[in-house]
Amino acid sequence: MKPFFKAIKLSLRYKWSIVGAVLCSMAIAVLWSTSITTILPFVEIVFKQQGTLVDLVTDKIEDQKNEITQHEQEIADLKVALASAAPTTRDRLQTKLEKSETQISYEKQKLAWLEWLHPIASNYAPSTPFVTLLFIIGWLLFATILKGAFIVMGTVFVARVANGTAFDMRRMYFRKALEIDQHLIDHAGTSRLMTNLSHNMEMINGGISVFYGKAVREPLKMIACLAMAAAISFPLLIISLILVPVGGLLINYLAKQMKRAIQKEIGGMAAVFQSLIESFNGIKTVRIFTRERTERHKFKQNSRVLYRMGTRMSFFDSIIRPISEVLGIASISIAMLVGAYLVLNGETHIFGIRILRTKMDASVLMLFYALLAGASDPARKMTEVINVIVRAGTACETLFKTFDSAPRVRAPENPITLKPHSEKIEFDKVWFQYVAKQPVLRDLSLTIPFGETVAIVGANGSGKSTLANLLPRFYDATRGRLMIDGVDVRLVHPKKLRQQIAWVTQDPALFNGSIIENIKYGNLSADSADIEYAMKLAGIDRFLADLPGGIDTQIGDRGDRLSSGQRQRVALARAIVANPRILILDEATSQMDGQTEQLVHTGLRDYLRGRTTIIITHRLSSLALADRVIVMEAGKIVADNPPEIAKDAEQFKYLFAKSA
Repeated sequence: MKPFFKAIKLSLRYKWSIVGAVLCSMAIAVLWSTSITTILPFVEIVFKQQGTLVDLVTDKIEDQKNEITQHEQEIADLKVALASAAPTTRDRLQTKLEKSETQISYEKQKLAWLEWLHPIASNYAPSTPFVTLLFIIGWLLFATILKGAFIVMGTVFVARVANGTAFDMRRMYFRKALEIDQHLIDHAGTSRLMTNLSHNMEMINGGISVFYGKAVREPLKMIACLAMAAAISFPLLIISLILVPVGGLLINYLAKQMKRAIQKEIGGMAAVFQSLIESFNGIKTVRIFTRERTERHKFKQNSRVLYRMGTRMSFFDSIIRPISEVLGIASISIAMLVGAYLVLNGETHIFGIRILRTKMDASVLMLFYALLAGASDPARKMTEVINVIVRAGTACETLFKTFDSAPRVRAPENPITLKPHSEKIEFDKVWFQYVAKQPVLRDLSLTIPFGETVAIVGANGSGKSTLANLLPRFYDATRGRLMIDGVDVRLVHPKKLRQQIAWVTQDPALFNGSIIENIKYGNLSADSADIEYAMKLAGIDRFLADLPGGIDTQIGDRGDRLSSGQRQRVALARAIVANPRILILDEATSQMDGQTEQLVHTGLRDYLRGRTTIIITHRLSSLALADRVIVMEAGKIVADNPPEIAKDAEQFKYLFAKSA
């Protein structure tokens, strides 16, 4: 439960709402227990026909005085007997005398309380039995209404704490998700991150609601009832609670089983999310290959796992309640047997152990049973609390394990300020591996002077994109150094480093919104002149007139309302408007038609002057922009601006044959 209390710690910022919730719970507990105590005057008046509350108090005073008189006589007789007792019986008589003196002291305290209550009852209590009953029933109704009002207020306070904490945690962990290691994103997958920020967060929200709601209110109700029962007879209360440890052990065992089931349920939810993401993102691929049945089967299998886990969780939910009810009934039954024996036989001891201070009336015993029943209902509800909090704790554990792990790429404690790039980029004996003992880059050294446009070519898997991934510190080199203008990039804050870099990929990530919004994403402060210049260089003006909304056209999820080539042009304009010192073009024009690509290249020639550009390509046409060509093979540079590059198709094919 340690992870859950971390979430509780975050909720403490809503301290006044927590205070309000706790005060409401305390008021509910007091009203709950005092409502139960009305059973005593009700029984005395209706069943014993005691008349009014004044008559009841008067009779109790008389009974108490008689009890004191009897005890005084008993003490006097014991003192006489003690004076002439033999040494063998003196200790027994002395012990009995001390018990009687203690008992008469208790009886006198009780008499003093009743005598204090008598004038109050005489002045304010109803004067007839029926009006007395009306008063009792009216109090019950008023207490119930008041309790309902406190429940509503407490629920509002708790909702503010729970929803506010969930809101804060979603913001905090979404922020962490944006800054999380690329390695962890690759490993965990989008589905697990979505599960954490949606399904798991809902469980945490529910856990916090229960923690400040039922987990406070129900124990207070239970404690209030048990405290009153203890005032009647603490030993009898202890006897009635003898089975509680057994219930605690059973519930603890079930809680551990529930935790395992919840962990599997979370994994099943992630699998369902993964199936949905893959199917919807690749819906055209699913349809063209008519694999709807395959996807339905995959979704069915993942959903079946979730169904089984949900069924198992329902089993645990259902079994905890009868266990608590059986234990509650068993505890009350034990108390009923012991209490009935004492009342029916007029006893105060069992097996020589004092259970009652004085002989108990049947009406007081009934009140004791009512208080136990009043405590058993909150105890039963606490089993539901355990279920919800175990769920929330497991969700917290999964959430924190994903987002609170130590990042591999981290900002240095004292980051160095990186001036605008103006000298060179240098890879110095760089090694990198995604998986241990499987290097992707091997002892790679490369220097790129500022302002140079370098094309990197090679077969798939040769390490081209990995080399580019190291520049913005999506990953850090396993060994060796990557320096910009002589500064190791690991000594620079990643955000400051990335402010000098722009990236355009083969399948660019666009966002649901308009074309202008996606272009300005690269530079929110860009003015209309900057945007028009970027659009012209990227060739967007060639298709903009055909769109119904022009630059304000909504492009849909991931830009799906645009063609592949149009998406690349929007992404290129976004990179241009950012005005980077380092530009990475990873197959950035591969989806454009030849004529558009040629026009874009013509516009880019002037733009690339005064900035360092890395072009990753498999297309001969892209080499037209390059000042230099690097050939990679198996994580190494095998050729640097080789003389056989004649920038014709045959020589380009030769290069790839060599690097394959």
